[in-house]
Amino acid sequence: MHPIVLILLMMGIGALIGGVTNSLAIKMLFRPYRAIYIGKFRVPFTPGLIPKRQNELARQLGKMVVNHLLTPEGIRRKLTEPVFVSQMTSWAEGEAERWLKQDKTVQSLLQDFQMDVSSEEMRTKTAVWIEQRYHKLMHEYRQQEIRELLTPEWTTKVDNGVDQAAEHIQKSIENYFRSTEGREKVSALIDHYMDNQGFLGSMISSFLGPDGLTERLYPILLKYVSDKEMSEWLKTMLHAEKDKWLDMPLESVEERIGSDEIGRMIGRTTAEALPFDQWLGRSVADWTAPIQDKVTKQWVPVLINKAVDVISDKVEGMIQSVRLAEVVQEEVEAFQVDRLEEMVLGISRREFKMITYLGALLGGLIGLLQAVLVMVIG
Repeated sequence: MHPIVLILLMMGIGALIGGVTNSLAIKMLFRPYRAIYIGKFRVPFTPGLIPKRQNELARQLGKMVVNHLLTPEGIRRKLTEPVFVSQMTSWAEGEAERWLKQDKTVQSLLQDFQMDVSSEEMRTKTAVWIEQRYHKLMHEYRQQEIRELLTPEWTTKVDNGVDQAAEHIQKSIENYFRSTEGREKVSALIDHYMDNQGFLGSMISSFLGPDGLTERLYPILLKYVSDKEMSEWLKTMLHAEKDKWLDMPLESVEERIGSDEIGRMIGRTTAEALPFDQWLGRSVADWTAPIQDKVTKQWVPVLINKAVDVISDKVEGMIQSVRLAEVVQEEVEAFQVDRLEEMVLGISRREFKMITYLGALLGGLIGLLQAVLVMVIG
């Protein structure tokens, strides 16, 4: 055989063997996807390397991610970067402002959270809650005297109120007796009294005349009801009554009306006074208008910094709780090999072709070397 033909032939055979071998080796990384059996005998090199080692690859990838990629130190370093903190603060401020300025009513917002609340329901629950709080509070103070529950300021107000009540009563009595109705009432009382006195009363009435006794007693009565002595007597009497009530235990006052009735009355009255319809009908923007700037400019940055500090301190525990290595392992184990092959070949197709061409080149060089050795030896 001509030497040139021999050289070309052996170079071609060597290049073919090298290229096919490398191409086959690349394909055997992924294929076949499952083991092939002839009877009970498993064909060697089946399944491919990656399908065969997929579980081990998954474990190693999980460890690599936790130990070298998503490490607590790396996450902590990223969280505490000023740029990241600034970005998070800006994002949180925007979200807070958008949420605080929304036109949704409070009732609509609650419905978004699957909380169907009506004003009547809130009124009923508020009345029940106030009634329960009343009974709980009264359980602690029921045996105490009313005076012990009043502050010095309130005690002074009660005393002043009693004095004002006495003055008001005296003024009302005086105005009544000075009125025509009051004068007629006094005259009628005197006439009735004299009629009940028999002969003596008739004699006095005939002696003084029909209006004589009234004319004499009426100015004295007016003088008495408008006199300071009357005022002092009223104040003394009302203060004595006030002290009597203040020295009573709270329980005795409660028993006169009934604790259940008082609790229901306080709860119902307070709940009916609260404008639940108006509250539920107001928008979130209306409710939060006074604090919007404070929330976005003051509270949010502080909360972000606090959250970063807390997460940085707890990042090791969070990674352990999440079991990141197991998550990566499970995801890799569940990953379809054909999709993995498509992804890897899509990324490295050019490099794999170069490996195939390199195999062909090396095979050709080996064929050339063999041809030279054959000619030298032969």
